[in-house]
Amino acid sequence: MPQILPLILGTADSTPPQGVGLHRSWHSWPPLLLLAACISAGLAAVYVEQPWLSWLTFLACGVAAVCSVREIVILRRAARAYELAMEGAHDGMWTWNPLSKELTAGQRLHAILGYGENFLMNTHAWLTLVHPEDTARYNRAVSEHLKGLTPHFYCEYRVRAKSGEYRWIASRGIAVRDARGVATLMAGSVTDITERKLHEERMRYLAHHDQLTGLPNRLLLADRLPQALTRAKRQQSRAAVLFVDLDRFKNINDSLGHNQGDRLLQSVARRLQECLRQSDTIVRQGGDEFIVILEDLQLPEQAGQIGAKLLETLASPYREDGYDFFLTASIGIALYPEDGDDADTLLRNADTAMYEGKSSGGNTVRFYTGRMNERLQSRVSLENGLRRALERDELQLHYQPQIDLASGRLLGAEALLRWNDGGRLIPPDQFIPVAEETGLIVPIGLWVLDTAIARAAAWRRHWQLRQGMGATPPRIAINLSARQFWGGGIAEHVLLRLEREGLPPSTIELEVTESVLLRQEADCLEELRRLREAGVGLALDDFGTGYSSLSYLRLLPIDTLKIDKSFIFPLDEDQDGEAAAIVRAILAMAHTLGHKVVAEGVERQTQLELLRTMGCDSFQGYLESRPLPPEAFLQRYCP
Repeated sequence: MPQILPLILGTADSTPPQGVGLHRSWHSWPPLLLLAACISAGLAAVYVEQPWLSWLTFLACGVAAVCSVREIVILRRAARAYELAMEGAHDGMWTWNPLSKELTAGQRLHAILGYGENFLMNTHAWLTLVHPEDTARYNRAVSEHLKGLTPHFYCEYRVRAKSGEYRWIASRGIAVRDARGVATLMAGSVTDITERKLHEERMRYLAHHDQLTGLPNRLLLADRLPQALTRAKRQQSRAAVLFVDLDRFKNINDSLGHNQGDRLLQSVARRLQECLRQSDTIVRQGGDEFIVILEDLQLPEQAGQIGAKLLETLASPYREDGYDFFLTASIGIALYPEDGDDADTLLRNADTAMYEGKSSGGNTVRFYTGRMNERLQSRVSLENGLRRALERDELQLHYQPQIDLASGRLLGAEALLRWNDGGRLIPPDQFIPVAEETGLIVPIGLWVLDTAIARAAAWRRHWQLRQGMGATPPRIAINLSARQFWGGGIAEHVLLRLEREGLPPSTIELEVTESVLLRQEADCLEELRRLREAGVGLALDDFGTGYSSLSYLRLLPIDTLKIDKSFIFPLDEDQDGEAAAIVRAILAMAHTLGHKVVAEGVERQTQLELLRTMGCDSFQGYLESRPLPPEAFLQRYCP
């Protein structure tokens, strides 16, 4: 392939390069020709001895000389103006003869590349300085303009400087052609665009990388994952997508602030990168989610081994601002080609596997299976149905009695939510977690409050009608989710509903769990104190199963403790065992603090007798009754 002569670029020098001012060169010829003619005529006149002709000739010579000097001044001014314009634009000039290979370049090129003088022994040496990745494109741009395929020459490319680094330059120019269309001269300018290119590169980096961790982002993932699958298909190997989600990371942001959370995410990103091979890709999906692309896998077990290694690395304690933090993660794995042959399918299946692991408690690695997708679809269907449950009047409240252990008298009833989905009863342990995760628990919780308070008013009228105006109906216990406190105003809502129904606050009891204190920015304690001061009863549900029960017990303004059924169930099997010891300790502590105690989940008479001997105040459970519809409850306890 013939070598294309490069265009050497420079800035305006003290002497303009060849070709500058060519458009004005014809102005200098008339006075020069007149001067030459006058000199010839003067010599002839002297030779023929005609004095008057000699004086006339010398006069003409003078005029011609003046015109020549004037023209030279004009040319110099034009050249100087051209130099100033090029200096103002920070550009340089160049000229090149494609036929003779004669080249003229100014000092600007030397300044750009760090050379003090002309450093090119010949024009072909220029190609050795052009970046190898740009050579073909540069040669093509020159060739196309010489052939007349482009109206002008323009190319941006890199040139190696004296320091060894590459500088970006933009060269532009145009060719002068003869009658046959052959380029006989090219001239143009050059600009140093290194800073612009660096800025563009920085913008591209920011567009494809996460600013917090420096990892590739979802935009770059959309490019790299299909490429990885193409390579795996060509090499007949496996690839894997790992979806990594930190467990309960939101609690760190909520309790310690987002700045602390961001620093932990940076540490997590560094650890994950250190665990992976050079050929692997890790992406921050967003929040506390990361995606890993593994290539060149021969066996599925390799992906599982890497996932286990990531879990082990993440489990080491993190030291930030004098505190130790412990993190776990849920990792879902989808394999190519077994679990999908395109990027979207693999990402979706890896996400499904991750969610399956998280729903089982987290800190685990799960491979995707087809049954997971069935369960996910079932959950989505459950969520969609739950969204319509309120509109279709499918939610119901059943009531489980609470009985005084000493007298056997009915003290109250806990309102328990039930969902009748077109004749299919869905257990609470299936739909309540979905409602919590999706936020549907807030509107559902308000419906429960309003319905239970309205039921309390109806029972009050019924009891007084059947047993006299002094009769006291059972107090209704209503469960509140921690999410109902997040927006504030729950106390105002409860007290307003009680006022509208004409009920004293003591007719209801609100049950909360220790989780109401996990979200510090929500004024849960203030809401609870306002309710208690108004006379509403407060109970701490599922006591003994939280993280810091004793410390929360000191903070919460409660009246009643409810012992979780997990401590009640084994009582009669091992009366001197650990569960019995815990129940005795709870009872002693609660009574010391002036709280009443309710035992949940009592199903056998032996459990009841043991609780009575321990001094428990009241109980509820299947031994007395299953949760009953309101009509059945009235028929049994106030016919």
